[in-house]
Amino acid sequence: MFRDIRCAVVGSINMDLILNTDRLPAEGESLPGNSYGYACGGKGANQATGLARLGAQTAMIGMVGDDANGHKLIENLKNNGIDTSNVSLQGSQSGLATILLEKGGKNRIIVFEGANAEIDPDIAADCITDDLDLLLVQFETREEVVTKTVNRAIEKGITTVVDCGPAKSFPLEKIQGITIISPNESETKELTGIYPEDEKSMLTASQILLERSSAKYVVLKLGDRGCSVYDGKDITLCPPYPADVVDTTAAGDSFTAAMALEFKRSGDIYSACDMGNKAGSIAVSRMGADASMPTAKEILNISR
Repeated sequence: MFRDIRCAVVGSINMDLILNTDRLPAEGESLPGNSYGYACGGKGANQATGLARLGAQTAMIGMVGDDANGHKLIENLKNNGIDTSNVSLQGSQSGLATILLEKGGKNRIIVFEGANAEIDPDIAADCITDDLDLLLVQFETREEVVTKTVNRAIEKGITTVVDCGPAKSFPLEKIQGITIISPNESETKELTGIYPEDEKSMLTASQILLERSSAKYVVLKLGDRGCSVYDGKDITLCPPYPADVVDTTAAGDSFTAAMALEFKRSGDIYSACDMGNKAGSIAVSRMGADASMPTAKEILNISR
């Protein structure tokens, strides 16, 4: 379905430590946990895995440490069919994310950047080559890495999708002309000062994001409300699909990968967001980050 699309992802590669608990402890309180485990993650790696699972030709651009986690993370990317020739092992230590997962699937995440903060912007930008069709980036690397790689892709006419996670202040004016900008609710609040709680606030926030980035489309990820699309004129709500929520950790990454590929394939942003909502509904029903990414066959079997 997407096998002819050549993609690159510039972003984070982390080992995730997942702590399962019924609820979070209050200050000074100790609670027994239910279980813990390790999983390969990082928003960049998750999205690369999402693209590859859907059949696209995918390359990862990033950095890990020359440590046990780093080697395991690269092995995992390779096992998912991802080209890791532009993943460096020169970092001080591999990135780590501690995920506090409560009963019901809600999570809180603490990220230790490690090697992700050490990527050389110029080296990363040189990996954006003319043969690429699609570039995905997130904000889990340095600002200069994002701006240089995105602008290189724009110069080359490559479709660029910017996932605004995690929530932080970012100079969107430095990446003018991207194809799609896609924050979630908290990221929208951080970037615009507006929480997208209803259609009016979604529209106002989307207008600010489009004005700042000159994006072609603004896609707000709204969790269990689905997503919204702003094309510079109108805002359209795209409803979610039913899901049995187990773990929401990488739902946004799954959405972004599927949405980006379908947009590149069809040029239809509404079809793309529907595809993203399908992918997200599958991802939240599974434990883990990259392990929850669906295949194209699974997405095509989803219906209302």
